[in-house]
Amino acid sequence: MKFTRFFIFIIILSSISGCATLSREDCLQGSWFELGLNDGRIGRTFKRLGQHQKACLEYGIYLDKEQYNTGRKEGLQDYCRLDNAIDLGLQGRRYQSVCPSNIHTTFLRYNQAAYDVYQCQEDLESLDDDLFDKENSLLNSKLSDDDRSIIRVDIHDLDRKRQRLRDELYSRERQLEYLMDNRRYSR
Repeated sequence: MKFTRFFIFIIILSSISGCATLSREDCLQGSWFELGLNDGRIGRTFKRLGQHQKACLEYGIYLDKEQYNTGRKEGLQDYCRLDNAIDLGLQGRRYQSVCPSNIHTTFLRYNQAAYDVYQCQEDLESLDDDLFDKENSLLNSKLSDDDRSIIRVDIHDLDRKRQRLRDELYSRERQLEYLMDNRRYSR
């Protein structure tokens, strides 16, 4: 048993230490502009630059910050589109405050509105799973009448929660549609 725990610990430790952002080949290739461009396009923060630098320093290679930043800035132009803010939010991805100040607040608002829709959908799905499990548990012929009564109360409570969540989801979807409509009309 101790050997198994030790073995699992070693595997976890080696996988954590092997999480460099760049391989030796990536560092040797030195496509710093492209690296920055790709990081910008997916909305990576400046913290990623430090991770890249650390990875390359392990191989004795220095990253060209200027080229990286130029690429990242260009990549952020693709990332910082309002349509992207909505798509990311609906995928459950939160904005990391990387866009320029002239769009930051609007991008954040759109992303948050879309993320709220995503979160309501996730909560509703989880609640539906709970409700399904409770309803199936009533099929157990070995349940006492008291247990069945408790489960029915739980089901009733879950049904009420579900209705509130559906109402909240409807409201969140309307808020998102409102933002999207305003954006279309303001172009």
